[in-house]
Amino acid sequence: MAPLRKYSPEFREEAVRLALSSGKTVTKVGREPGMNPETLRGWVKKHQKQQEPAVGADLTVRERIRLKELERRNHELEMENSFLKKPQRTSREILGSEYVRVHRRDAT
Repeated sequence: MAPLRKYSPEFREEAVRLALSSGKTVTKVGREPGMNPETLRGWVKKHQKQQEPAVGADLTVRERIRLKELERRNHELEMENSFLKKPQRTSREILGSEYVRVHRRDAT
């Protein structure tokens, strides 16, 4: 196991800034200076959490409940939408040759 390395706050800030603005993956940015990419990933997550506004801080209990219901409903609709976007198989595709065989016999 590799010994733990200490990084300066300046190095951390620069690495996070580079990871967020470079367009490269966190793994690639982390490996360039020879550090563990998971270390950088943790720093990025921590930075993003600190920058995130406190959601729900100004909401009443009823508003939070309503927000939760709307988020749940939104998730359900997204799932339904993705299902409906998938191509649907016809009965001919499902039954294959059996479908064709039955219809040919009836046609004669």
